[in-house]
Amino acid sequence: MAEYDERERLKVLREKELADTPDEDGWITVTKSNKLGASTESAQEKKKVYDKKMERRKKDTLHLYSFQEREKRKESLATLKQKFQEDKQKIAKMKSARKFKPY
Repeated sequence: MAEYDERERLKVLREKELADTPDEDGWITVTKSNKLGASTESAQEKKKVYDKKMERRKKDTLHLYSFQEREKRKESLATLKQKFQEDKQKIAKMKSARKFKPY
């Protein structure tokens, strides 16, 4: 059994060396990477993405009931309409204030 373990250990070491060094033509041998173990960086990155996703989901679900969403949407539309009317009045005043000054 010890001989088998030694052969497997040497095989893994040889695969690691082949993965890192190019051959005489400049090609790098691609091996199956899950034999060598999963990287912790990818797990950390996945956790960060998941945390961002959950944070975004918490921000999106501010209202518990659907009528709250509708009311908020109506209020935002009303404020936009009000701002639009105010801007329209400002533009009308600016147009009426213009005078023809040739010199």
